[in-house]
Amino acid sequence: MHPKMDLLFVALNAPENSNNNGHWFTNNLSFWNILYRTGIITQRIVDMLEGDEKVFGETKNNYKNWSIGVTDLNRTLVETDSSKVTTTAGDVNRIIKILDTHHVNKVCIMHSDVGRAFRENAKNRISFNSNRYGLIGKYGKTDIFEVPFHNASVPNKDKYYAALINGKGLTNPLESKKLPKSKESVKNKKTVARKESFIRRNGEGFILPKPGNSITPKDIAKGQLRITVDFKKHFLEKDYLVVVKHLGKTYEVKYQYRDTRSCILKVGREFMERCEIDPKSRIKVTMVNGVYEFSKI
Repeated sequence: MHPKMDLLFVALNAPENSNNNGHWFTNNLSFWNILYRTGIITQRIVDMLEGDEKVFGETKNNYKNWSIGVTDLNRTLVETDSSKVTTTAGDVNRIIKILDTHHVNKVCIMHSDVGRAFRENAKNRISFNSNRYGLIGKYGKTDIFEVPFHNASVPNKDKYYAALINGKGLTNPLESKKLPKSKESVKNKKTVARKESFIRRNGEGFILPKPGNSITPKDIAKGQLRITVDFKKHFLEKDYLVVVKHLGKTYEVKYQYRDTRSCILKVGREFMERCEIDPKSRIKVTMVNGVYEFSKI
């Protein structure tokens, strides 16, 4: 942390490897590689144990000699499994206080749980826009950016890191479209964006689960289907409602987006029973006019 920072990264928490090593981002080189590919640093990092010292401790290897800082939202828990990490309003308030007491040009949020915590706990202080990634808001004179986690399976994620330099407010193209102004525009915002996506992919399909995976008894008990990395491209990169159909009956169900893990389609127990889904089931999913049609094979 520095009194004046061109860029401040905010990650979720310390994983076991990095904590044991005593250095940031030492599980692999993916973080340092994406910084190099996008020009945030000018020399490639080859030793994971030196990356944080060269990037956060010095400035000579950084873009235009930027001063770059880093902190975790949750600084008390050492845990590699992000699903076990919780955050509080107090964690977000600590970051806000840093912005009040330090000169920070840009904040970069990494990890969907960090982004969710900020949107839920700082919505009255940060002016958020509708962007999923890129420039998502502003606090005073500080621009707030969000990027996918560096090892996340998000298409074209480099462009969001590059936005930290070029400053462009990048977002999912579907989310940047303007909807017609009408009394129903707010109500139909998610539906319109969803239909625009499906029109492009009408008739495409996939089979759940991917070979090597399974629908577990726990999934069935929870009334959920896991959307693994291979099938994420068929959905939007955010939480939203989708329409599914089986045997002529339609259901509006929740899709839970997660950067670094399988996403969740919460179809419900009734739907699972109507489809007669069990751990050995294989399900064909076809998109037809904006609806996911399910058929057991």
